[in-house]
Amino acid sequence: MAQIKRVIPATLVAMTLGTGVWAESCFRIGATQFINGMQYCVSSVLASQSGNSYGPDKLWDGNNATAWCEGAAGTTGEYVALRVQGGPPFQRLVFDNGYAKSTKAYTRNARPRLVEISTDTGLRFTQTLPDSPSATVVMMPGYAERWVQIRILDVYPGTHYRDTCLNGVFIDFEWEEMQLQMQDQSGKKF
Repeated sequence: MAQIKRVIPATLVAMTLGTGVWAESCFRIGATQFINGMQYCVSSVLASQSGNSYGPDKLWDGNNATAWCEGAAGTTGEYVALRVQGGPPFQRLVFDNGYAKSTKAYTRNARPRLVEISTDTGLRFTQTLPDSPSATVVMMPGYAERWVQIRILDVYPGTHYRDTCLNGVFIDFEWEEMQLQMQDQSGKKF
């Protein structure tokens, strides 16, 4: 049976199985106006360096000076999973690509180029992300209900490092709420 080891109280956890570490690290978010809670889980994390950490909490903090960076050998195959507890179905994701701390940090590290997005409702498709730190909206071709997983298939290579970094990825629950309100007012779904 899996055990939970607290890395930072109430926020980051590493799953362990027996004596080995299960490669997934997670960050938990409590209730918001849209959900009862959510986890950001990643398949690996780059070890802290020069006072900077690169865990899954960096995907949520909205800070360009931080990023999740994968810690596996190579630049592809790693994933981010967003797991929602008690929320509405969702269709829209927003990506902040790369490590946007500075132009230097952005270009020195790899950034996701092609990702495979899969969901609990059976959706599976690939999406090319632009090589830009600006927010990129991805409309899924259907709805997810409980989770979405983003797996890195290809990258824009970094000039100095093989680490692949991502500033943020969000489920756009505000957009979903606005669509419901517009539907309620007009009787039509947008």
